[in-house]
Amino acid sequence: MAFTTYADLQTDIASWLARDDLTDNIPDFITLFEAVAARKMKVRLQQVRVTLTPSSGSVALPSDYLSWIRLTWTGSLRRDLQYAHPSYIQEHYPDNPSANPNYFTIEGSTITVAPSDDTALDFLYNQKTAAVSTALNWIWTNHPDLYLAGAMFEAAKFTKDPDAIQLWKPQRDEIFGEIQLMDFKAAGTLAISVEGPTP
Repeated sequence: MAFTTYADLQTDIASWLARDDLTDNIPDFITLFEAVAARKMKVRLQQVRVTLTPSSGSVALPSDYLSWIRLTWTGSLRRDLQYAHPSYIQEHYPDNPSANPNYFTIEGSTITVAPSDDTALDFLYNQKTAAVSTALNWIWTNHPDLYLAGAMFEAAKFTKDPDAIQLWKPQRDEIFGEIQLMDFKAAGTLAISVEGPTP
């Protein structure tokens, strides 16, 4: 199996399918798998750290944003901001006066800090993995077997082949689980840190 380019991936999927009539559908199978992977995978290799600079307390989310991990205010006494629901911000900061912020919220594609402030923010978030049709992403590079199993499962659903569904779904899910377990173990020994004196 030569997984070197996007074209190679399509060729290999075609070989496993062994059906000439599905060739035009293979890019769709890959895209559908990538949509599933975006929802299922939350691992270290998806994490991206960027600096955002608000204007009037608001700033656009990165275009590849999937979910947030941490938002840190970088002013004097640097600190992580707490997430608050938009309704909480609206109730407690209706005019959003200028001051050092304590909270942030996300509405649509915009982050807003409250109280309002334009100091740079250090944002750590989970990035939506780029489609393999445009870039050789981390899943492709590290786990080509997941692309194969995922696309084959989508093909099985398309052809309504129960035997193929039973073959490829467990393989896909097992690889998902292995990747997540490997990422969990890579974090090392987990411990909870507590501020202040302990009994």
